[in-house]
Amino acid sequence: MARSSYLAKRDGRYHVQIRFSSTVAPLMGRPLYRASLQTGDYRVALLRLSEFLGWFHRMNGSIDYVSLFQKNMIELQRYLSDQWPITDERLYARKNYEELLKNLNRRARAADFDPDMIEPEFSRLFKLFVQQNVEAEAYQRKAERVMEYERGRADMKAAFDFGAVPSSFQTISAPIPTPSHAAFSPATPNLASVANSPSFSVALREYLETAKGSKDSLRDVELIVQFLIDQMGDTSVHQFTPEDVKALDQMLPSIPDRAGIPREHCTSLSLRYAYAQQHGWENLKRLTQARLRNGYHNSLSKFFRWLIDKGYYGHPKPVFNNISPKNLSSLTRDAFEYDEVEKIFSQPLFQGCRTEKQIWQPGNVFVQSHLYWGYIILILHGMRIGEFGQLDSSHIREVDGISYFDLRAFDPEKGRVPLEEIVKFKTSGSERIIPIHPLVLELGLMDRVKELNERGCTALFPEWEPYPKPNGEMRWGQPLTKSWQYLKKKIGIQRANVTAYSARHFYAQFLDSTGISHRGRTMLMGHSTRDNIPARYGSKKRLSPRDLEQLTGSTSREIQFMTETLLAAKAKVDAGELTVVKPWLYRSNWSEFYRKKFG
Repeated sequence: MARSSYLAKRDGRYHVQIRFSSTVAPLMGRPLYRASLQTGDYRVALLRLSEFLGWFHRMNGSIDYVSLFQKNMIELQRYLSDQWPITDERLYARKNYEELLKNLNRRARAADFDPDMIEPEFSRLFKLFVQQNVEAEAYQRKAERVMEYERGRADMKAAFDFGAVPSSFQTISAPIPTPSHAAFSPATPNLASVANSPSFSVALREYLETAKGSKDSLRDVELIVQFLIDQMGDTSVHQFTPEDVKALDQMLPSIPDRAGIPREHCTSLSLRYAYAQQHGWENLKRLTQARLRNGYHNSLSKFFRWLIDKGYYGHPKPVFNNISPKNLSSLTRDAFEYDEVEKIFSQPLFQGCRTEKQIWQPGNVFVQSHLYWGYIILILHGMRIGEFGQLDSSHIREVDGISYFDLRAFDPEKGRVPLEEIVKFKTSGSERIIPIHPLVLELGLMDRVKELNERGCTALFPEWEPYPKPNGEMRWGQPLTKSWQYLKKKIGIQRANVTAYSARHFYAQFLDSTGISHRGRTMLMGHSTRDNIPARYGSKKRLSPRDLEQLTGSTSREIQFMTETLLAAKAKVDAGELTVVKPWLYRSNWSEFYRKKFG
């Protein structure tokens, strides 16, 4: 088909209109691709069209989201290698391609296909591509301003030479009228009564600098007080009346959960609130009752108590307790069931995948990545995900011939250490030791430890990338929880109360099926013994012989399936049927966090 047949002219401007193939149209959600070429010049329109056709025809032969994103990865890499400066026609095609990818990304996620699970580098490359487009547009605008300036300077020089512009102008001085002083309104509060009352923003800064509490609790206060400022104004604290309290309390249940909201609208509670007000609640979720009460109501209560104690707020302490019937109830998490464990460990990650990055596509590559070990260790040891991400070779020790995960902040046998050197787990009560399951040792975890130690790396999983929270703390569970969201949809787990944390519930259920003592169960689960004085006595580095025998001598259908399936895949490796790759041995594949930590 001739290029000109793709062009249509409307209102003096050319548009491109191309039909998607029968396989791509359902993926894109429309039969045609249409875009304005922003020009009425036929030659310019043809140039811009030629830039469009390349990437359009290459991706139009895709049959599913997997092949579509694989082709678009190649296209992204082509664009990222463009030479600078980028031509107008090339930039125009890039910007339209950017919009198409954004729509494709939204469509894929709505259909339960996470592009990052299909192509792990997609998000990173796409962000780089968008940044290049922004910089190219800025460069073009700057170049246009320079050209306009030069043209204007030449025109002014010609005007001076011709005498059309005088060399000076007479200025006329006129008195500036002084506005009359407005009378104070009777409603204006007495200044003496609010002299000690700062604005909410000033009070919030002082609170965050002086108040005690965890970084997460301080972050909750910061979020909800900023919401107050955004909605009610940054007024003096003293001017916040009981009517304002009631108005704010009515707003809180209408703050949506971040799920389903574009990222750019999730940077504050006010933006989320405004998004729900503007677009409605379709595809959005309400906050849970627990989040409202324990998070925002409680945070406002603490903040206003502090204001009263400081003498900044003279009204009675506000009460925030409004819950809408539309707010959600909390879910009680459940343990994995047999069929769910079977589905998880039948995936290509555990049986043989396509490449070290395409771990959910079947193939002949065997990669015992951080996610491989994550699912196995969490289910067999009941760790919290944040604990797993921080594992170090120092957390593995042997006592009486038994290997343990030693989840303590530091080794007390070596004495006290500076606070900055300790590993932070959930609480001090969560510190514990857990016997390492024989299956984990048989699958070769200690080989990984040895090979990394030889390269000067003590982290067990240096490819693990923690997520920095806005308050500066690290969220250690991000890599696995993100992969779980994809995996849960991929294998069709329908139960809403099953999460990645269900691995810990599975382990607790397994312990209940053994004859282990209550003290042993409490120790293995990392539950606090603060109110149980007898449980705080005894060995801190080993289980009792009876509990150890009960633990190691017990199994379950699920663990038996894991053992048979995972060892069968390992046997294929030994037989040469699967190719082993170990990308974590190369520093370039470590996360940014661990590259900085180990220099």
